[in-house]
Amino acid sequence: MKRYSIPWFLLAAARVFLGVIFVYAAYTKLRESFLLFAMAIDAYKLVPEAVAVGIARVLPWGELTLGVALISGFFQRLVTTCATLLLGVFFCVMVHAYRAGQEISCGCFGLGEQISARTLARDGALLVLSLTLAVVAYWSARRSRVATAAVATEPALAEKP
Repeated sequence: MKRYSIPWFLLAAARVFLGVIFVYAAYTKLRESFLLFAMAIDAYKLVPEAVAVGIARVLPWGELTLGVALISGFFQRLVTTCATLLLGVFFCVMVHAYRAGQEISCGCFGLGEQISARTLARDGALLVLSLTLAVVAYWSARRSRVATAAVATEPALAEKP
């Protein structure tokens, strides 16, 4: 994909948008006590309480790191893959809770937002966006490698008789 083309700008804007979402999600969790977020994690009833506390201490910093990395554009394949995996886990856990009829806070942007069809649609859209960015990052890297290999194997023009 050519740099500074319209598709390039759209993908860069999507990457920055997703990065800002991760930074905001981290900010909303870091400004409150980690114990409140641990209670939201524990409400899902998927991990022991001690694990929920550990996740509550680490996850916001991971989200912040992912957000900054997405915004910066460095290591796109690694970062978009990590973002996709994280959003995939979030989405699966939320769908599980929604189908089980649990009326709990999703914990996405702090406390107070109950899991609903709206939150599932939002997180599903973010997952699709992240997956798209990851596929494009891998596809672009592959195209670049193939083009570089093709140029390296072409015979030099000066060698022709």
